[in-house]
Amino acid sequence: MSQKPFRVIIVGGSVTGLTLAHSLHRIGVDYIILEKRAKVVVQEGASIGILPNGARVLDQLGLYNTIEQSAAPPESSHIHFPDGFHFISPYPKRMFESFGYPIAFLERRRLLEILYDTLPDKTKLKVNKTVSDIEQYPEGGKYNARVRTIDGDVYEGDLVVGADGVHSRTRREMWRLSGSSPTGDVPVSERNSTSVEYCCVFGISQGLSGLRVGQQVMRIYNGRTLLVVPSKDELVFWFLSQKLDRKYEYSNAPRFTLEDAAAQCLQVADAPIADGIQFQDIWKTRQAFNMVSLEENLFKTWSFGPIVCIGDSMHKMTINFGQGANCAIEDVAVLSNLINELLLENKGMKPTFRDIEVLLRRFNRMHLSRVSDIFNMSWLVARVHAQDGLLRKIIGRYVMPYLGGRFDSRPFRMIADAAALDFLPLPRSSFPGWKMYKSREGGVVRNVFFLLAATVIVAWVCRLWA
Repeated sequence: MSQKPFRVIIVGGSVTGLTLAHSLHRIGVDYIILEKRAKVVVQEGASIGILPNGARVLDQLGLYNTIEQSAAPPESSHIHFPDGFHFISPYPKRMFESFGYPIAFLERRRLLEILYDTLPDKTKLKVNKTVSDIEQYPEGGKYNARVRTIDGDVYEGDLVVGADGVHSRTRREMWRLSGSSPTGDVPVSERNSTSVEYCCVFGISQGLSGLRVGQQVMRIYNGRTLLVVPSKDELVFWFLSQKLDRKYEYSNAPRFTLEDAAAQCLQVADAPIADGIQFQDIWKTRQAFNMVSLEENLFKTWSFGPIVCIGDSMHKMTINFGQGANCAIEDVAVLSNLINELLLENKGMKPTFRDIEVLLRRFNRMHLSRVSDIFNMSWLVARVHAQDGLLRKIIGRYVMPYLGGRFDSRPFRMIADAAALDFLPLPRSSFPGWKMYKSREGGVVRNVFFLLAATVIVAWVCRLWA
């Protein structure tokens, strides 16, 4: 009997899942995508920002030019504080000049449309396929795993990748299987580690003239942040994040209605956005909006047996730092590199259950530190924007506005250190930021800089309390 080809089952037709499908196609790996919804491309009122680390991978896959044409990148950020102080940051423009990729804001629906329309074989994507259970076959067989959907269909493969978001069914099945194994079992403390401290109203408006494309506006309040990003065709993407009354566990996170969202937006209706334009004018031209809890967590255990979870199913961040989707795209790059490496090493022989298990543990081990750095920065940025605590309020109001380009070094270093697909050429690699900001051993300059910044912060605290 001829050997079955190596096959990957992707659970979730998300940005993460579709990007992985494109990447697997490039290395000649068979795959199938199981999406629980009836359609992949839906309008939910959400937008998405593609930063250089995500853009580079999408560019390698031949997808970025269409994305870039669909976006109008910001060149500056106008940041306003409750006491009337404001400053203009050229951070977006410096990012483009450093890495060759702008911050590309576009509708999430449009990004999904691009990823779906360019799939080489759309028959590999199955909709209305909600996963009911997953089984594994460590003792050998045609395949390593079997995925069953609630309609009774069964799909077999050698590797199962959960790209099904923060409420991941794949993750729950992985935990179930690990709990019945003497070598597995994820601790209860880790399973219950997701929490919620913030919520967000996000939306898309259209038809309001007078906003300058390329000029994003952020208004910082005590416990609240409003971000407005004008785009092409008079589209406006906006976000209103709010600190909740307390910290919630994932299972008890509040749910919100459209009426709740409207009530939140009315509280900032008179917020000035541009000359003669207030937020209420943007609200009146809304096309779609929603309100959600913002889960936060970084799981430590990403795999068990031939099952691995990536993207929001393993690391969920607030929106403020803008790295959620980009970090997920990096997950795809690292995992794809390891799969390609294994297949080349095996020289045509199909990887065994043990091969896949070792590969996934290696993926977890080598990538966790990188994701942890991004997660921690995202956690901090959300709280600085919300002026959550005296020290973070001082950082945002009295330190960051005066650092200029020096503030760029840490987020730019995170971009420069990003993974890319090592089996495809690197476009736009000649831009200076990829080498200039890449981490070097020791990090002496970085440590000195943050020591000086900390000294400034302490000095301001002492002055305020004197």
